Amino acid sequence: MKTFLNIIFCTIMLVIFSSCQKNIDSFIPDNFQGSADTVWQTNLSSNASIVYLKNDLRTAKMTDSFSYSNTGTMFSAGIISLTIPVNSLVKNNGLVPSGNVQKETLLSVKKGDYILMDMPTTSNDRLLVSGGAFFLNLKNNGDNLAVAQGKQLTVKFNATNPFLYNRIFNASPDSINGFNWIVNNDTAFNKSGVTNTGYEIQTNRLQYVQTAHYMDTAGIPQTILSVKLPSNYTNSNTVCYASFNTVECVAGLKANVGLRTFVSSLLPVNKPITVVVISKQAGDYYLGTLQTYTVMNTSGPSSTIQITPVKRTLEYIKNYLITL
Repeated sequence: MKTFLNIIFCTIMLVIFSSCQKNIDSFIPDNFQGSADTVWQTNLSSNASIVYLKNDLRTAKMTDSFSYSNTGTMFSAGIISLTIPVNSLVKNNGLVPSGNVQKETLLSVKKGDYILMDMPTTSNDRLLVSGGAFFLNLKNNGDNLAVAQGKQLTVKFNATNPFLYNRIFNASPDSINGFNWIVNNDTAFNKSGVTNTGYEIQTNRLQYVQTAHYMDTAGIPQTILSVKLPSNYTNSNTVCYASFNTVECVAGLKANVGLRTFVSSLLPVNKPITVVVISKQAGDYYLGTLQTYTVMNTSGPSSTIQITPVKRTLEYIKNYLITL
């Protein structure tokens, strides 16, 4: 009888233990959030993390105002000087502005400046060696101003070893695709000259203006750089650049959604570069860098490097970029 009771007791305990083990195996904690986002997007939305990342990185423009009397004006706007000849500004409706004019200015002269503003120095995937780029916007009573037909403004800024034969390029920002600089062929009113201290730009365009020249790659073999990142670094939360170490040139690497990599346009080989990767994920920032050379890959169309970014503060990333 005692043996029989022991058997019954053991059987009951075994059933209870098996039931508890089953519940343990299927238990999911309440704070489970799922895996990291590893999806590459063919069409990025305006609320993608990369949009907020670019906004976080951008340098704030300088704002100020001046009294416009239509009799000619010259003033310093931050670290650029601006000359506005007589009768050279108009509103969009063709009327002449009067009273206070609000101005926004920003000067970019270093490679880190271009990365912060997400404006690689490229024109239709051709590399540009930049002498500097500035943003200039003028408003009167809320209306954007333009340069009157047949007129031009003069902008001066300091630069080391300015290049005599630069051309003028213009661009419009795109929060998703970045910048593409287009050469301004209206050379009668858009010229890049040099002074004892830097550049003197004559232009009939406002907003984004750059003085630059195409990088000389004649006779130099070219290659494509491909950057491979951990799976949670995607085109919806990450940007990637190649900064040339010896010239003022920054190439942006575009997303190859199919291969899940970032790839460059054609780059001349045997050039020292710094590859910069910046990402924003769940409110945290990540930075990855690699000093390397552009090399020709004999076994394929591109040379591939791998980078694993590390968590950094936004301030750390900005301070690093200005050292490039």
